[in-house]
Amino acid sequence: MGITRREFFGNTSKGIAGAALAGGLGLATTRDARAMREVKGKVKFRVGAMDGTIRQGGPEALAVAKEIGLEGVQIDVGRTPAKKLGTSSPEVQAQYKEMMKETGVVVSSICMGLFNSYPLVSDYRAPEWISDAIETAVNLNAKVILLAFFGRGALKTQEQKDKVAEILKPLAPKADKAGVCLGIENTLSAEDSVRILDKIKSDAVRVYYDTANSTFNGYDVPKEIRWLGGRICEFHFKDSTLLGQGKVDYSPIRDAVMDIGYRGWIILEGANPLGGKISGAYNAGFVRGLLLA
Repeated sequence: MGITRREFFGNTSKGIAGAALAGGLGLATTRDARAMREVKGKVKFRVGAMDGTIRQGGPEALAVAKEIGLEGVQIDVGRTPAKKLGTSSPEVQAQYKEMMKETGVVVSSICMGLFNSYPLVSDYRAPEWISDAIETAVNLNAKVILLAFFGRGALKTQEQKDKVAEILKPLAPKADKAGVCLGIENTLSAEDSVRILDKIKSDAVRVYYDTANSTFNGYDVPKEIRWLGGRICEFHFKDSTLLGQGKVDYSPIRDAVMDIGYRGWIILEGANPLGGKISGAYNAGFVRGLLLA
């Protein structure tokens, strides 16, 4: 059963952060109290969100994240193609650094969503964009760059999959030297994604695992997570509505995350039926209740 905006705020007088605990945290702990007591302390993680998910782009997204109790923001490089990406600008990076210092919220990772419209496999500018993103990640102390393959950029043929490996292989040493991981996110099965990784042969290129994408595509998500193990660089937790109220079953996903000993960020993405701030706070509370910070 869903929750309305009035019901959500009616649970608490402590504002958005309190609403997250009363809403999302309450749902997770009610459903899984016994299981969570058994796994308490086994996983260390932090919770962030995509800037678009909380409906605030640019450095100001970090201030919104702090307001709703998040620890990081996955920033997007921008969807308008250019020789140099907007986040490559020293001035823009300086603004992010200043906001990080002011809020205590960090740039958790970087998303290259422009590949959904300007496919990596066919746009000659793609390698330079990734190279720029690696430098930006270093300057902002982000450790993961998400490479998105959806829409026009979806990998549908073997030729396209092979092309991804061909393009990323020479970029992997730069990412590795920089201490940055390139995470491929797509509609493929875990096995198909790993076939791409095996051609690249670098720990600097891994799978960015999206729990909802894999659920909606009919894959066995807990099984895939356990099989991939350390080849997952970061997670998106999302659904078509608030977490815990949709199709994605997070209890077995939690168990799989625990089993592989994942240490890293859980990044919120997806629907925000109560608005960016309220939905983000609710979902953050759900994740913390699920995994026990």
